[in-house]
Amino acid sequence: MFTARLSGHSIMAICVVMFSMVPKCSMSIRYMQPENCTWEPLSDTAGVSMICKVRTLQNGATVTNFSLITPGQTVHLTIYCEDLLFLSEIGSNSLEHLRGLKRLRIERCKLDRLPPNTFKGLSGLEQLTVRSYNTKWGRFSLKVPSSTLAPLTSVESVDFSENNIEILPPGLFCGHRQLEFVNLTNNGFSEVANIGFASASLCTPTVRTVDLAYNKINVLPELGFSTLGVLQELRLSHNQIVRMEPFALAGLVKLERLDLAHNILLALPAALFQSTPKLSELYLRNNSLSALPPGLFSGLNKLTVLDLGHNQLSALEWLGALDNRITESHLPELSVVDLSFNRLTRLYPNAFHSLISLQVLQLQNNLIESIADNTFAPLDNLQTLTLSNNRLKSIGRHTMAGLSVVMTLQLDNNWLEAIHADAFKNVSMLQELNLAGNMLTTVPRAVASLHKLRSLDLSDNDIGNVGNASYEGLNQLHALNLMGNKIGNITLGTFDNLPSVRVLNLARNDIQSIEHEAFDDMPGLHYLRLDSNLIEDINGLFSNLQDLIMLNVSVNRIRWFDYAIIPIGLQWLDIHDNMIEVLGNFFELEQNLKLRTLDASFNKLTELDSSSLPNGIEIVFLRNNNLKRIQPFTFLGKQNLTRVDLTNNHLEILEITTFRLSEVPSRRPLPEFAITNNPYLCDCHMEWLQHLQNLDEMSSEDSRHYPRIIDLYDVQCRLSFTKMDASQTLPVLKVKPSQFLCEYKSHCFSLCHCCDFDACDCEMVCSNNCICLHDQSWSTNIVECSGRNHSDSPKLLPMDVSEVYLDGNNIPFLTPHSFIGRKSMEVLVLNNSNIVTIQNSTFSGLPRLRVLRLDYNKIATLHGREFDGLSSLRELYLSNNKLKHLSNITFFHLRSLQVLHLNQNLLVEISVWAFQHNPALTDLRLAGNPWSCNCYFMQDLAKFIQESGNGVQDISQISCLFNETTVLPLWELNMTECHSPSQATSLVRHFHLRRIDNILPMIIVLGALLVLFGALLIAVVMYRHKMSVWFFSHYGVRIFQRAHHIQEEKLFDAFVSYSKKDEAFVAQVLAPELECGTPAYRLCLHYRDLSMVGGYLSEAVQEAVECSRRTIVILSENFLKSEWCRYEFKSAHSEVLNSNHKLVVIFVGRVSFRELDPDIRRWIKHSTFLHWGEKNFWDKLRYAMPAEARHRKPTGTMRSDVASVAVHI
Repeated sequence: MFTARLSGHSIMAICVVMFSMVPKCSMSIRYMQPENCTWEPLSDTAGVSMICKVRTLQNGATVTNFSLITPGQTVHLTIYCEDLLFLSEIGSNSLEHLRGLKRLRIERCKLDRLPPNTFKGLSGLEQLTVRSYNTKWGRFSLKVPSSTLAPLTSVESVDFSENNIEILPPGLFCGHRQLEFVNLTNNGFSEVANIGFASASLCTPTVRTVDLAYNKINVLPELGFSTLGVLQELRLSHNQIVRMEPFALAGLVKLERLDLAHNILLALPAALFQSTPKLSELYLRNNSLSALPPGLFSGLNKLTVLDLGHNQLSALEWLGALDNRITESHLPELSVVDLSFNRLTRLYPNAFHSLISLQVLQLQNNLIESIADNTFAPLDNLQTLTLSNNRLKSIGRHTMAGLSVVMTLQLDNNWLEAIHADAFKNVSMLQELNLAGNMLTTVPRAVASLHKLRSLDLSDNDIGNVGNASYEGLNQLHALNLMGNKIGNITLGTFDNLPSVRVLNLARNDIQSIEHEAFDDMPGLHYLRLDSNLIEDINGLFSNLQDLIMLNVSVNRIRWFDYAIIPIGLQWLDIHDNMIEVLGNFFELEQNLKLRTLDASFNKLTELDSSSLPNGIEIVFLRNNNLKRIQPFTFLGKQNLTRVDLTNNHLEILEITTFRLSEVPSRRPLPEFAITNNPYLCDCHMEWLQHLQNLDEMSSEDSRHYPRIIDLYDVQCRLSFTKMDASQTLPVLKVKPSQFLCEYKSHCFSLCHCCDFDACDCEMVCSNNCICLHDQSWSTNIVECSGRNHSDSPKLLPMDVSEVYLDGNNIPFLTPHSFIGRKSMEVLVLNNSNIVTIQNSTFSGLPRLRVLRLDYNKIATLHGREFDGLSSLRELYLSNNKLKHLSNITFFHLRSLQVLHLNQNLLVEISVWAFQHNPALTDLRLAGNPWSCNCYFMQDLAKFIQESGNGVQDISQISCLFNETTVLPLWELNMTECHSPSQATSLVRHFHLRRIDNILPMIIVLGALLVLFGALLIAVVMYRHKMSVWFFSHYGVRIFQRAHHIQEEKLFDAFVSYSKKDEAFVAQVLAPELECGTPAYRLCLHYRDLSMVGGYLSEAVQEAVECSRRTIVILSENFLKSEWCRYEFKSAHSEVLNSNHKLVVIFVGRVSFRELDPDIRRWIKHSTFLHWGEKNFWDKLRYAMPAEARHRKPTGTMRSDVASVAVHI
């Protein structure tokens, strides 16, 4: 940090720059970067520019040692102090050795003074900046001695802004012949005499620009700047100047620009500008001037800009010559006058007679009510006239006389009701006319004479009929704005004689109907606004507007829309806030449309598919619709997609195929989707959304096929099943995988071959009067039969069920083996079901059961064998029953038991030491029972409670019943009176295990091996298909398959049949993977390769199937609703697929098996069927494809052969 302690003190270095003795050409390479400094080489010199950041500048015992900076090469040096709370101090002569320095900046160092020799040795310095920002510290002011700048003989610019300086010595700027610019803004100067340019100075500074803005000067005295004889620009804006003396500017004979804006001036002396004959720009904006003396500007022959806006001027007599008899102008070069935001009420004929060179006149926001005829007649050079926001009611025939070269005329926001037909007759050069915000009821006839007019704004008037308007002669009009009027209907011929119009705005009118071809008179129209009207039908309005780029028909009453009604070249379409139910695309124009931006928000859309959006679309807004369904692969093929907004709709399910995209190149960012505020249901199809949280963790292949969900952290969803979860709605990222559940009635796994028969264990069939749910992997399988008046446990519980809810029923008896075989069951809820008896082995065959709820029933006795086999049980709830007797071995086999609730029963005594067989027990509830106050029983219970630590959770509520009348809390009993254990009555039974023969371990081992072998054999049989696929995908070996004779070589490996709407999925996902993968297959695609010109569909499909070794059918909702509804298509497939041809069916999207056509269901029973997106989908598909032929043609010739034969077909 540039500091070094003297006399052995530690050094704090700001930066250390090491230079090697090398030629200048290699200097930039050898210049080492110090710890707290950054540097870069300068392009115009051989030096470098260095920026260093220090805590503070120091002097005295710990002086800032600038000698550590290597001189010569450092041309620009900037020093930032980072700690504004501590005072900085710069030492004398500390920069003396930096003789090559050209620019020095000291920023944010809290300095109170600059020593006399601060800049000694810097004779070559050209720019000096010292900004302490002392203005933030109240009266803390920087002191600058008169000799501070003396060593800077070459200085050209001095910046002492932001220092809160209140006074500078008179001779500070003397002797600097090259000094041209002085910046003293944001200081504390209150008097001109304290600025350092006082008349008492013994020199005449050569300064050309002085900036004194943002100070506290209140008066400009006489001769205050008289020493600045060569000053050209003086900035005094944002001070507190109230008064200027008559000769305040005396001596400023070369002054060209004077800025006195944003002060408090009330008046100006008449002789103020007599000493400034070269003044060209004068800014007096935002003062309090109410009147100006006549002749104030006499002699200012060079004045070009006069800004008097935001004052209180009410008259313009001061613009005239001092002597009205003088006809020549006394402001011959004045070209810009700003008189806006004053209090002018009338304009008289001679107001501007002396301003013959005026080009821009700003008169907006006054109180002008009338303009005399020929007022602007002298202004032959005027090009821009602004009269906006006044009180004009009419424009007369001669009001605009003389404005022969005016190009822009602003008359908006007045009270205009009438404009004379010849008002603009002589304004022949006018190109922009603004009449918005007036009270006109018709299009003024006066505009017909404006042959060069390019922009006409008539918005926000009271125009009701434009059919009788005459636009003849407006051949160059490019923009016509009629927004915010009362136009009712648009008829044919309304816009005759407007062939050049490119922009037409008819928004915010009362338009109900538009006649067909009404816009054909403007064939070059680029931008059309019809929003905020009452239009119901737009069919046939834009078909001939081939150059239309932007169309806005939002906020209307449009019910029907099809892409055929818009031009092919349209790029921006806004149809939001209508009543559109479908984005129609009857003619399948998605490939041809050039549309890039579509806003269809606030409509009644219910469904989207791939044809709903053009392929070139980039930005789509679909928020606030009634969207309930988005078809799979809707966004596939939309290569330019960047943003999609689906918020505030009625979407419940988003499948993994919904947002599938074509691969996004790595050089482009992923498209951004917004999907919040939808009533999502967390079913099994929604789990994939969690993987989008971090796309980097996805495989490189998948991560570029899905968008970035920008509001994923805000997406909430309703749980499909909330029996055990208190919260109904959760953020989707916090939902557990087991909570993503789908309802099902029946399900047959692809490996199950008995689904057509009764008593098929591998078929999942939901019991009647129950709801069944499963997760994506089927590891969670819930059956919910709560409160449905069941009198017995359901007989058709799926074998793979994991959770069963039978609470709230009426099941008095639980019979043996009621749930046998449900080896995956983990939760069984039977509470509040009026259960009286549980028979032995009721729960046998449930090795994985973790939670068993039997509370709130009528169970009185447990004999001991009811819970046999529940080795994994962790939670058992028996509270609120009528238990009177528990066998000592009831919980003997529950080694994993952690929670046991026996509270609120009728238990009197139990053998508490029976719980020693439950070592994991941590939550035992015993309160609410009429425990016996027997001394020895209570002693045993107390000892058990003491040894179990915190295991008994309701110890403070346990009490016993004494003499069947008195209830005594456990803590009030005195168990020390029980002396003789022989007198105690105990129900504890001791069990002596018999000695077991030495042969028993051998029997156990052999039995275990047999069981293991049987389980392995069953697993191989059940999972043989998965094993086959795994071996094939990893080693290319097909196991568990019979040896087939080699099939004859055919042209295609597979014929793919699909819906036209699914072509994007087939062409961009399925076909590339099979045709370009390993191994590569030859495919015949229905809509790509089959040519049916001059032939029949049935014959073409039949021949394609016969030429293929497999047939793949893409079974989707689109397929069933479109192609399958066509008779010839259905008959062609039925005839071929009823044969023994090998068929592969791929389900895409949500297709219900039970709702399928009987013919299709018959195919599936004898075919391989897969679901797109399922685990190992591609491996399973390749396994279903034919074995690779031994003698296949080279891939280079394969495509040409396929194409030629496909054409033949």
